[in-house]
Amino acid sequence: MHDLQEERTKMNIDRDQFMEQGFLILRNVIPPDKLESMRAGCETILDRRKAVWAAERGPDDPPGGRHDMDRQPRVFMEEPGLIDEETANVIEDFWVADETLDIASQLLCNPQPNVTKMMMMCNPVRDWPGGTGWHRDVHPTDMAPMDALAADFIENGPRYTQWNVPMYDDSVLWVVPGSHRRRNTERENTEFMKDMAGEYVVSNERLQNAAEGIPVELNAGDGVIYSNFLLHTGSNYTTKKRRTLHGGHAIFGQYPEMGFADSLAPSAREKFESFARRGEEMKDATETALRAVISRDAAGYHAALETLQPGAGPHGRTVLTIYLSKAALHIWALKDPGFDVTEESRLRASSYHEITLNWGPEFADRFTFDESKTLWTRFEPLDAMLQADEEMFEPSFQSGPIRYYFSDLPDGVDVESFIAGWASAG
Repeated sequence: MHDLQEERTKMNIDRDQFMEQGFLILRNVIPPDKLESMRAGCETILDRRKAVWAAERGPDDPPGGRHDMDRQPRVFMEEPGLIDEETANVIEDFWVADETLDIASQLLCNPQPNVTKMMMMCNPVRDWPGGTGWHRDVHPTDMAPMDALAADFIENGPRYTQWNVPMYDDSVLWVVPGSHRRRNTERENTEFMKDMAGEYVVSNERLQNAAEGIPVELNAGDGVIYSNFLLHTGSNYTTKKRRTLHGGHAIFGQYPEMGFADSLAPSAREKFESFARRGEEMKDATETALRAVISRDAAGYHAALETLQPGAGPHGRTVLTIYLSKAALHIWALKDPGFDVTEESRLRASSYHEITLNWGPEFADRFTFDESKTLWTRFEPLDAMLQADEEMFEPSFQSGPIRYYFSDLPDGVDVESFIAGWASAG
């Protein structure tokens, strides 16, 4: 087993700056004495994944398969066959290092971080100019309108924090400071639409002009931790060597595949086991909240929200309620094949996204058909309030045209109004 080294000095974190700007640049997240071993571990992981990509390639694909086709090849470290004693240090020395968890604890709304996805972003085999385009990691179909997310963030802090930690100098990421606290401006929407239409060649000057963006300049071993609500973009993807850890920590976690933990040092493995137990507790709390709605138990519903996010204010509880409405929709979509729901919502129901209380298809098995129908009946009016009569579109979100509001939070979408709608209804 790979032994974890002694804890380093805690890093001083400016939470006020994070709350205001939406990101923090932290130097030497990977200390110099661990950088070479981290690089070696990352390279071995990539070599193993490249072999799989090559084996999975289609008849018309290049020899390297997806690795040779993507502008930003990504490796998911939880996948079987990537983590063993030779590569365990990549997880141990960053994702569950005491220093990393301490940083997440200082920033999250509740100081109980769980590791979410553990990825590595790599360079392509050819240059891809133009980047990803300005975006937020927000999909309105199964999240909440931006106004609700921003109000919740300002009131309570983040439920999820996202990392980029490069093994080599990296300036690919650009951000718009403070944009996580607000909706897009009219000017931003106009400029983003021009970019989508191909009216401009994307350059550093264009990135600055379109959204007042700034580059995040990271040296090898540095890190940037940021809100997924923040407007950000990958700039040009070139063949310059890139091995950048990417993923995050959240107050909700889920681990359908835990085989990677078998090769970790006991203390690291125990952390993942603790995360998994906590995730099951949050699943149970989600079920409790939904059953309180079925039984019209207002007090029980409030108590379940408190279990899910202790101390959450009104805006936070509203966002949790919207997430629970999505859970109810997903459950009913899985139970009733004839349910008239968009293909995107059906796809979301068949996967999981634990940071928004989407625990995946197996979670629906906790409810009978009749319970699921009653549950959806209770939440359907709220879901209808979150939609317009016709499809709409706003750039920078992870969605095409949909009826769900991208930014607007309609009046009456709050916990007390939601409860009043079913507490005494027939």
